[in-house]
Amino acid sequence: MQLQLGLPVARMRALRERKIAFLGALDAMALAATGCHGCHSDHPYVPYAIGSVERAAQAANAAPESGAPPTPAGPAGDPFALRESVLAPPPTSRWNVGGLTLEAPDGLVFVAAVVGDVDASGIQDAFAIVRPADGNDPGEALYYRSKAPSGIPAVVATFAPPPGLAREGSCTAIDRLGGLGRDSVLVELGARCSQSAESRPLRWVAVVNGGDQPAVRLALTIADPAGAPDLTVEASVADRDKDGRDDVALRVSLEGGGAPLEPGPRVSATLAWLDRPAGLSRDAEATESSFEALAESAMRNATRAQTAPEVPRFAAQARALWRALCAGGGNPRVQAVAGTGAIACGAGLALEDLGLAEVKAYIAMGDPLRAALALDRADRPPAMHTAPRVAEAQKWIASLAPIATARMLRAIAALPEEPRGREPAWGPLAFEASGKLLVETRAGVVRVDPDFGDEAPAGLSAWDTRVVSPDASARWIETYDPCDGLPLRALFELASGVDDRDIALPVAAPLAARCFGSRGAPMRSVPIAWGSRGLEALLEGDIVLISPDLSQTSVLTTFLTQPSKPGAPRSPDGKTYVFATDAGLVVRGEAHTRLLRGSELDATYAEQRDCTVSNDATHVACVRAGRAWVGTWDAP
Repeated sequence: MQLQLGLPVARMRALRERKIAFLGALDAMALAATGCHGCHSDHPYVPYAIGSVERAAQAANAAPESGAPPTPAGPAGDPFALRESVLAPPPTSRWNVGGLTLEAPDGLVFVAAVVGDVDASGIQDAFAIVRPADGNDPGEALYYRSKAPSGIPAVVATFAPPPGLAREGSCTAIDRLGGLGRDSVLVELGARCSQSAESRPLRWVAVVNGGDQPAVRLALTIADPAGAPDLTVEASVADRDKDGRDDVALRVSLEGGGAPLEPGPRVSATLAWLDRPAGLSRDAEATESSFEALAESAMRNATRAQTAPEVPRFAAQARALWRALCAGGGNPRVQAVAGTGAIACGAGLALEDLGLAEVKAYIAMGDPLRAALALDRADRPPAMHTAPRVAEAQKWIASLAPIATARMLRAIAALPEEPRGREPAWGPLAFEASGKLLVETRAGVVRVDPDFGDEAPAGLSAWDTRVVSPDASARWIETYDPCDGLPLRALFELASGVDDRDIALPVAAPLAARCFGSRGAPMRSVPIAWGSRGLEALLEGDIVLISPDLSQTSVLTTFLTQPSKPGAPRSPDGKTYVFATDAGLVVRGEAHTRLLRGSELDATYAEQRDCTVSNDATHVACVRAGRAWVGTWDAP
């Protein structure tokens, strides 16, 4: 994989250098408007908190490309600003607008129109949207022309959305029309369905040309699953490469989002196509540059205590934008692009940069555990893995969690009883208060002396590895990615015998090219504690709390003082925690956090499972590849 980094990395580094001065000014403006509304250190958990929004990258994406000719724009000079359409007085099928008299086809009424001299002939033409007077059908777009200044405009072209767009009775029609340049318009037809669980497209967005050969230049369909951030599309028609032919660009933005995820800030990326004799040709660099601008802005804000708390949510929203646009995201919301095919995005370096900015932000907030968990996400495909940069990020973590090297690592002969299948479970390892280690095997529980290696039957009953609520009313049986681009979900079996409880979690699904399974892709889950305040768990790098009645979920910023359970990643007294990360074994106590390493463990830290720690934090035991081991470190 390293051999593939040369050219893309060099090109993206050059793009960064061109943006430095511009982004610096943007960040200064963002800081003036951004406070620490995202800081939640005075609360143990964060239920759907909404922080202030870092918007520097939005402005960066609105900037015109260097060398591009000026484009007609709105008052702010935005090349993606539309010329507003004129709204029709409802309901009307004959309409005097812009000096023209337009007649709608039988059974239809006008919604909006854009009037102009498309071909510089001195004769006004018009684009209009018409639809049925009743119902939620979004209708279609029409192009009107007349052969003489005094002639009656006639419909010469009709542009309708594809018939497969999803439609429900509760949906409201979307009819959007705006002028682009001199001879084009942006048309958006579809529906807004607040309660829809549809994964099929709901909207059709098209750039349409007028003139002698009216046609759809570019069109795409968009899915809007319930709870997803708002996705908006703006367009620009201009000669980007100065070859005398108008090119097409789209600015796609995400903003907001529904529970249980926190609503995210507005983030945008540009999609551009150059007009060539053979047809439209995708300018992939415009998209990669957009994501790199988002990553640059995130990193700059990650270094500042005032803005660092906003960076994780910003990075998550930028990744959600990548998923929404790109075919490599597994389930893009932009599902079909007429005439150009699916959108293949690079931006692997930008995705890595976004992850590293998240790591840096947690370091600025003094949280090495979350920084280490964020680093695990940062270089996961489709993001690049740049070894020197990962090593540098590990040094950031070590600045807050000093590295301790094992004095001894000992293999355990007893084979641990490992859970099977997709069901979350308590691990087969647990320390006693005395410092001895218990290993649950098929033959019974074995007691191990970590220092001398003695192993003998413990004479104890095996503990229940099922993750069951304190009152035995519910059992956690699965965590999965539903493959719809929305948050992960957890499934609980209820002792009452009624239907299983399936709940959404405040954890975004990881980016992946494929997502499959009978219900979805299984996700790694590590139970931490289940007490009167609910279930604490580590889910794909996020620490969450699920309420006792399974009705609410939230992100945990500090662990709760709930009773410890054998097989949990905690000490017997419940005061110290251990988590396996790529950077090492992060051990977090009441007054210290350390990064435990051992030469025999190098390059395998993320493969460790079912880790647990002793009360004095001098011993840690884990399972890897079906075998258990225990290590000894100096006291912190």
